[in-house]
Amino acid sequence: MKFRTLYRIAAALCSLALLLLTSCYGDKGNYDYHDINEVTIEGIDRENVYQVYAYQTTLKISPVIHSTMGDAGSYEYTWRIIPRDADTNKGASLDDFVVSHEKDLVYPVQLSDGDYTGFFEVTDPSTGVTWIEDFYLQVVSQGSTGWLIACDQGDGRTRLDLIGKDSEGQNDVLYPDLWKNVDFEMGSPKRLFYVGDNYASYIGFPALVTDIGSYSISGNDFHIGEDTDLKWYFGTATDRIMIANSTIELYTPTWVANWWVIDEDGKLYKTECSDRAFFSFPINILDGQTEFRAAPYVGVSYTYNDSGDDPYYNYPAIFYDEEGRRFLSKLEANNYPSLMQCSGRQLFDVTTGRDMVFMDAHYEIDAQVVAVLKDPNSPKYYLYGLMLGYAKIEQNYYGEIGGPVSEARFFALHPTYNVLFYATENKVYRVNLADPGTATEVISLDESEEIAVCKFNKINNFWGTPGADVFMYDLVVCTNRKNTTADEQDIGTFRLYDIPELVSGSVTEKTKIEGLGRIVDVVYKEQGPTD
Repeated sequence: MKFRTLYRIAAALCSLALLLLTSCYGDKGNYDYHDINEVTIEGIDRENVYQVYAYQTTLKISPVIHSTMGDAGSYEYTWRIIPRDADTNKGASLDDFVVSHEKDLVYPVQLSDGDYTGFFEVTDPSTGVTWIEDFYLQVVSQGSTGWLIACDQGDGRTRLDLIGKDSEGQNDVLYPDLWKNVDFEMGSPKRLFYVGDNYASYIGFPALVTDIGSYSISGNDFHIGEDTDLKWYFGTATDRIMIANSTIELYTPTWVANWWVIDEDGKLYKTECSDRAFFSFPINILDGQTEFRAAPYVGVSYTYNDSGDDPYYNYPAIFYDEEGRRFLSKLEANNYPSLMQCSGRQLFDVTTGRDMVFMDAHYEIDAQVVAVLKDPNSPKYYLYGLMLGYAKIEQNYYGEIGGPVSEARFFALHPTYNVLFYATENKVYRVNLADPGTATEVISLDESEEIAVCKFNKINNFWGTPGADVFMYDLVVCTNRKNTTADEQDIGTFRLYDIPELVSGSVTEKTKIEGLGRIVDVVYKEQGPTD
């Protein structure tokens, strides 16, 4: 039975109630008679369809109640929004579609694309009589982009929040807990990342890593499930894949981006971002002979020098041997990594004896890769700067990092400026790559807040996500309130900061959104090939 039958049932309930009252009123020989309370509902448009944007619009309807008897303030209210194709044979019931019990509807739309029928029910609790007004709703997608925030609910599930635009496309709006009605145990969140090539030709999706698996988040309804488990991308038999790092190398000889993955066991994989994307076997084998455990970072070039000297593209990728504590590299033409060889001046030994805690690359021709390594026997941290060129690697920065770096929890490299940031519990410091020994405090947050995210979010598909490249240059800083109780959920704050080109310039807050869950990680949802 489709829910259009339930529509008739709901409407019939109201008609039946009125019919019974009317028949009683007409039978003058048997009863004492009382005036009937007549309720009319205005302010709901029944002539036109309400058109809203999925996960972008807050539907607001303020009905006006006229009553011949009683106080409208004592009535009970129910709003239901029911999809046209809902099916009771699959266990659905009317109660599944209640979105509010307030008189005025203020509903952040968390529905898939499609057509819906809405019902506004007014019940007089003293008599049990209900009056119903229906309306029609069409949900469509608007852009399908925005900030996705993975939050830890503390119950073994992930709360997914979205920061997108309002229905006018002007102001940032929080759409909380997109998965509150999802019947899938995805686990507690660990990290978010985005997979997609520079043209969004084949694949493009955000992905979530939890304590039990790794999943793509598909479509404008943010679907997650067993069918989106990323283990299906891997040829080796496994019950789950735990991804520690995912990196996109945009430009290759085939002009199809490479997708690099390092799992939590230090295994290194590579495939193309194509409709044939499939990870076959790990390549964390030094010179094809000795297996090594890869640290969870990949340094790659995000741009392509088409000046004529590299027509076949042979840029290296950088890795780190976690147990051997040494830099490794792999040219496009080689099958396996080797011990890194650097041309030009030698600022440091590639066998460092230190632990890697961060590595990322600039968006520049001849990309600069910056790594942060910690001395295992002291609280000291060191900055390593490497330049990736055509078939070569050069050393260009090295030095001990200054400031309270021993308290650092996160590091972030600006996509183009020669500055590195690190975050402590509630402060952020800026480091000039040419002078790493000096660290300047640029952000100081209230002591009641604890920084949970400090990063720059790279954008892969410049052509398919208009305006999103602007966000790539903003520093993302997210915090959670400290000293909260277990049942407090909305404790997270999302911020974007504008970073000046001059090191002497001020870092300024440009966006602040409060009321998120307990934030774990953030990624920008770009527009994918099917959006």
